Amino acid sequence: MRLSAFLARLRADRRGNILMIFGFALVPITFATGMAIDYGTAMRIQTDLNAAADAAALSATSLTMMDKPLADAEAQARIMFEAEAASMTGIVPFNFADPAQLQIRVTESSSQTDGYLRTATVTYRGQSRNSFAGILGTSTLTVQGTATAEASTAPDTDFYVMLDVSSSMALPTTTAGIDFLKSQTVREGNPDGCAFACHETNPDNPNIRNAKGKIIDYYTFAHANNIELRIDAGKSAVADVVTEAETEGRSNGAAYRFYLATFDRAANYRALTGATPSSDFANVRAKAATAQTVAIKKGSSNWSMQTEHGGSLAKLNAAITDNPGNGRHVPGDRPKAVLFLITDGMRNEYIDGQQMGAMTTDQCDAIKARGVRIAVLYTTYTAAAIDYDQWSINNAVGKLPDIAPALRTCASDNLFFEVSTDGNLSKALTTLFQQAIKTSRLTR
Repeated sequence: MRLSAFLARLRADRRGNILMIFGFALVPITFATGMAIDYGTAMRIQTDLNAAADAAALSATSLTMMDKPLADAEAQARIMFEAEAASMTGIVPFNFADPAQLQIRVTESSSQTDGYLRTATVTYRGQSRNSFAGILGTSTLTVQGTATAEASTAPDTDFYVMLDVSSSMALPTTTAGIDFLKSQTVREGNPDGCAFACHETNPDNPNIRNAKGKIIDYYTFAHANNIELRIDAGKSAVADVVTEAETEGRSNGAAYRFYLATFDRAANYRALTGATPSSDFANVRAKAATAQTVAIKKGSSNWSMQTEHGGSLAKLNAAITDNPGNGRHVPGDRPKAVLFLITDGMRNEYIDGQQMGAMTTDQCDAIKARGVRIAVLYTTYTAAAIDYDQWSINNAVGKLPDIAPALRTCASDNLFFEVSTDGNLSKALTTLFQQAIKTSRLTR
């Protein structure tokens, strides 16, 4: 039907004053149609501007810009937003110099736990042109939005690893290993045998001999029978975490280095990888493989007093020659620092007599005060390993409940992990490593 014919019929129709009703309805219909069209246009423009703001904020926190000054990052975000906004149609041109229309803010923060964090915020407010300005009574509609992007860079970190190699770390890692060693080391006067694979220079159990008939110590015997000891698991865990760090560094761009030391008595503290942290991961793994419990002379005056946490931690503290920095990839900054302490936690040293029990934490406090985070892997000192021996029952068993709390106090927040018999030391140490660096991953 032609429009002219329709209007003619509408004009001629007298039923219900159709023409009058149509005339009254035409105004709001036109207003609503115009509003819908202009509002839809404004929402499309706002969506496009939001995308431009997102891109601008992300550009300020890109890997390229993370090492640039804040002013450069802000300028980059501004250039990107202005270019996108200027190319859009249907909007009133921005006055980019007016902070009420465009504001870009880039900030940064840094801490020992969070690494280096940069935040970029882009806020805009503009006007969309109305096609039905005469009908709507306004020439523009406001469009506005805010975009925020965050990124953290993985900080360069030096890892200081202290591996307890005292005699008590010669405990088998499994229940089966403990039972086997006890059953094989029974002798006259010791019907329960011994759970520890003691490393001695003067072994005297006539029942433990090598293939040539020579009496050997329990340490040699355990290894000859493929019994994994905690010292062995500790060495493997160190090698595994070094490999994990090597892989992680290739992924996140951080520079990781390792300093590896073993301890029992403070006098036996040994820096296996040299005086400073090393990035030669293969060498660190090779040095870890050389760690072993010290061979002691059974019956000597201090043969059982072989674990000095305090004195050994003091030596480690001295090895950290510079306080850690923020781990930024910029001149003048220094790597962050994390200490991994792998120990069964039982103190046994001579200070005005034999001192046994939980370690003191004053050296932990001194190290943490320098900005070094401490991660503790506690290889549980279980009562089952010693509760068959009367001397141990009298002098050590009652002190075992105090060990874990002291080690927790030594550790930094959320960096304590306990592994008991039949547990996996490598998995635990890798978990601690990931916990120590998890805030260093890129996030947006």
